[in-house]
Amino acid sequence: MTTLAKKVGGPGALAVVIAVSGWAIGRGAEAGRKAAKAAAKKRNAPCSTKGQVFDVVSDGEDGKSLVLRAGDQYRVMECDGEAILIEVLGGTNNPYFTSAQFLASVSGFPTAEKPNAE
Repeated sequence: MTTLAKKVGGPGALAVVIAVSGWAIGRGAEAGRKAAKAAAKKRNAPCSTKGQVFDVVSDGEDGKSLVLRAGDQYRVMECDGEAILIEVLGGTNNPYFTSAQFLASVSGFPTAEKPNAE
């Protein structure tokens, strides 16, 4: 302790360094805890459209492997933010991951801009 106190300019300076370091570590841990809690809450948010079946009203391709045609139907299996897992009813290559924006563009899938669309 004596050697460390000499390196930082005396026992008073050492006390200040220890206090400031402790405060910074405590605030960092608190911020990390809050961020982790917010991320877990967002991740575990219920999927309000889970299990719902939507009718496709216009043709569209998501640019990956999903092609939907007017008249098709799909069921929402799970959602995580913008990523939606769907099952195309009668499809042979299920399931598909796609975006909420794509689904909203070809069906009545609700987005932030169009709440309660289906």
